[in-house]
Amino acid sequence: MHQLANEEKAALLLSAVDYDGDGDEDENHLRTNTSLNVPDDRFPVVAKRPKTYQRHPISNAHPLLCFTFVLGAFILGCLSGVIIMLYRIPPDSGQTSSSLNLLQAATNVDLTIRTKLLQSIEKANFINVTRSIESENDAANKLHEKWKSYSSVLTRVNKLTYDINLSQYASSTQWSGAKLLDSKDGKELLKVNRLSAENILSFSSFIKSGEIDGNSIYYVNYGRQEDFAYLFKNRINFQDRQKSIVFMRRQRTIISQSEQIHQAIYYGFAALVLFDDTENSQTKTTNDRFPFYQDWVRYTSVQERQNFLDSTINNENHSISVLILSYDDVERIFRLVQTDSNKWLMCPTEWTHTATALKIGGTLSTMKIRLVVKVEAIKIELPVVMSSVRGISDPDHFIMVGYQLGAMQQSRIINEIIEVYTNQIKNGWNPKRSILFCAWSGLDYDHYTIRRWLSDNSRFVDKNLIAYLDIGNGILGNSTLNLRGSPLFEQVAYQAANLVPSPLEHNHTCHHRLVPTTTVSLNEEHHHSHERKRRDGDEHQHHGEENEKQAVECEPHKLLDEWNRASNNQIGLNKTLGIVQTIDIDSSAALFQLQYGIPSILIEMTEQQALTNDTFYAARVPPIFERKLQPKVYVAYTQFVSEVIRRLVDEPLISFNLTNYAKQIDRQVDEYVSHYEREYGSVASHIGRLNEFIETFKDLTKSIQALQLHINQISQSDYFQLQSINKQLIEFERLFISNDQLPGMNSIDKKYKHTLIGPAYGLTNTAVPFPLLSNILYGIPEDPPRELCDTSKLFWSKLKNHIHFVNRTLNGFDGLVDKNK
Repeated sequence: MHQLANEEKAALLLSAVDYDGDGDEDENHLRTNTSLNVPDDRFPVVAKRPKTYQRHPISNAHPLLCFTFVLGAFILGCLSGVIIMLYRIPPDSGQTSSSLNLLQAATNVDLTIRTKLLQSIEKANFINVTRSIESENDAANKLHEKWKSYSSVLTRVNKLTYDINLSQYASSTQWSGAKLLDSKDGKELLKVNRLSAENILSFSSFIKSGEIDGNSIYYVNYGRQEDFAYLFKNRINFQDRQKSIVFMRRQRTIISQSEQIHQAIYYGFAALVLFDDTENSQTKTTNDRFPFYQDWVRYTSVQERQNFLDSTINNENHSISVLILSYDDVERIFRLVQTDSNKWLMCPTEWTHTATALKIGGTLSTMKIRLVVKVEAIKIELPVVMSSVRGISDPDHFIMVGYQLGAMQQSRIINEIIEVYTNQIKNGWNPKRSILFCAWSGLDYDHYTIRRWLSDNSRFVDKNLIAYLDIGNGILGNSTLNLRGSPLFEQVAYQAANLVPSPLEHNHTCHHRLVPTTTVSLNEEHHHSHERKRRDGDEHQHHGEENEKQAVECEPHKLLDEWNRASNNQIGLNKTLGIVQTIDIDSSAALFQLQYGIPSILIEMTEQQALTNDTFYAARVPPIFERKLQPKVYVAYTQFVSEVIRRLVDEPLISFNLTNYAKQIDRQVDEYVSHYEREYGSVASHIGRLNEFIETFKDLTKSIQALQLHINQISQSDYFQLQSINKQLIEFERLFISNDQLPGMNSIDKKYKHTLIGPAYGLTNTAVPFPLLSNILYGIPEDPPRELCDTSKLFWSKLKNHIHFVNRTLNGFDGLVDKNK
C-alpha cells in the first residue's frame, strides 16, 4: 500500500526532475558558506620570510623622483581598473538582459496559446462517449498507464491507495431478509430475501449484524432532514425507537447511502430498510425544517442540552442493522399490514405522484416485523491516481482538477485537456503555475479518499494550493453552464464563457446580445499586458461608456449567451448576482472551500432548471441526465474547463476578482435581515441591535472593495508586486475559516468551518449564509430560554470577532499594497 505519509511526498507531485550539476552547485554553496563562517582566531598564521637581502642606507634621491614614481603608479592602477571594468561589462550586461527577459516572460501572456488550445479540442475526439461507470480498480490501472505515456510533460504520475473497512453481507449460506409474523402465535405471514445485487453497504463502524423484532415501522421518503421534519410536524414522534424500523428509498443523486444510515443512527432507530427508487418517482420535498431549537428541546436533562450546545454529544459510536430490499417487496410488506395501518397518515403529494401502498407508518398491533441481518467486515483499497504539469515561473503554487475515478465521460474530458496541453508544451508553451490532476475513488463513502488526502497533506495544501476545480457529474444537459463555488471565480468563469462558442444551432450566427451588468465587464482584460491594453484601448473605452444594465452587441453565440438566456427564463433578466452560484454543499468542492478555505468551483453543464438565484437556502437540485449528447457539446464543455485552467495557471495576476465577493456578502446581509428580523428581535437584548450586524459587514465589504481597487492599479509589468498580490489573493478565502466547531455552524452530518457559508441546520444539501448565527436563530421562539439567549450571544460574539479579524487583516493587505508603491 502506498500512501502520502507526509507533505514532502505530496510535494513530489509538483517537484521538478533532477538536473545534472545540482550536486556541484550545492557543494560550492556549502564551501562558500563554510569559509564565511570560520572564526577570526582560526585564520592561518603566515611565517616570516627568510632574510634574502641586505639593508642599505636610505638614499638621498630628490623628492621629485619619488613623487613622479608614485604618480605613475597611481595612473597605471587607474588604467588597469578601467580595462578590467570594460572587460567585465559584456557579461554583466548579458546577465541583466537575461534577467529582464525572464521577468518579462513571467508577466506576459501569449494569447495565441488560448486559440491553439481551443482549436485543438475537436468533435472527432468525442465520438461514442458514454456516461457509464467502470470498476475503480480497473480504471485506476488504465489511467495510470495512460498518464505515464505523457511522461515528457506530466512530471509525476502516482497511484495511491487508501485502506477502508466496509461491511458486506455474509455468504449466501447465512440468510438475510425480512419476515412478517403474527404477533400472537408467531406464524410466518411473509418472507422476503435481501436484494442479492447489493453486497457492500457502508463503513463497518456503521453496520452491525442482528435479529431485530420491530413493533413499529415508519417510512420517511429519502430520509432527508426535511422528510423527518414533516413527520415531526405531524406529531409522529417514533415511540419506542429501539423497537422501530425505518424505511427509506434510495437515490444517490439526492442523498448518499452513508448519509441515510447516519440519519437512522442519529434518530435512534433499531434498524433501517433501504429500497430502490421507482424510475418516475418524485424528487420534490415538503417545505419543512427541524430547527436547531427543537433539536435542543428533545434532550431532556440540563446536562444533555448543554452538551448539545457545546457540540460534545457523540452519536458517531452507534451502529445499526441495515437491510436492502426491492421496491416490490417493500410494497408487499405495507399491503399486508393494512389492518394495522388504517389510521396511518398517507404520504404527502410531494413524495409521490402515483398510487402507492406506502404510508407514513406507526405501531403494529396484530403483526410484528423481524429483520435478520448477517454482515461481515471487509478491508478494501481505494485507489487514487494523480499527475502534475509543472509550472515554469511559480511551480510551487498549483491548482487541482478532480473527478470521480471510473466515470467514463469525465475521464475522456480530462484526458483530452491533458492531450492538448501536452502538445502545446512540446511546442514551447509553459504555464506559469503547476496543475495537479486527480482521479478520486470512494466518493460514495463520504468522499473518503479526498478527506484522507487532505488530512495527510493539510499544511502542504494550505501553503500552496490556489484553487480546486471539481468536474462533478460533467455534462448532464446540452447547453447551460451550472457553476457553483466561490465568488472569486466570477471573473474567470465569465471570461471563459464569453470566449467559448455555443454548441447549440441558431437560425443566424450574429445576434444582439443582452449582457447583464457584472463586476468583470469593465475589468475583464485588466490582467493582460499593457501592449494589449493599448491595442484594445478603444474597446475598453467603449465598455466604460456602456456601464449600464445591459449592453447590445452583435456576435456569434457563446456559452455566456446560453447562460444568459437560461438565467432570464428561470430567474429573470438582471436578477442574478453572477454566473457562479452558491456552492453545492454535497460536492467535493465544498470539502476544499468550506473546510480548508481553498477557492473551489463545481463545473457542470445542465438544463436551465438547475439555475437558481438563491444565496439564502441555496438547495442542490437533483441532476436530470439527458440520454443523448452531441460531440459538439463535449467540445464546448471541455473548451470551457480548459480555458478556466489556462487563465488560473498562466495569467501573471491570478484571475480572482474580489468585487463580486463583496457584492455577494452585501446581498446575503440583506436577505439575512429580511429572513431573521423577527428572530433577531427575540434575542436582541442579548446580542445587540440589528444595525450593528449590518455595519460590521458593511465595513468588511468596503475593505474588500478597497483592496480590489488597489489591485486594479497595479502595474502588470511589475513581477515582484504581482507575486505579492497573488499571495494575498491565495490567502483571501482562507481568512473566513474558523476552528470553532459549534453545532450552529453545521448540520447534523456536515462539519465545515467557513463563517460566511455553510450547511443549513435541518435541511439536506442546502447552504445558508453566516451559519454560526443563522442556524441557531431559525425557529427560535419569541421568548427563548435563557440558555439559547446566552448561546446566541456567544455565537454572535464569535462571528463578529472573526469578521473584525478579517477586516483588520484586509486593511493590513491594503497597507502592504501602499508600501509597495
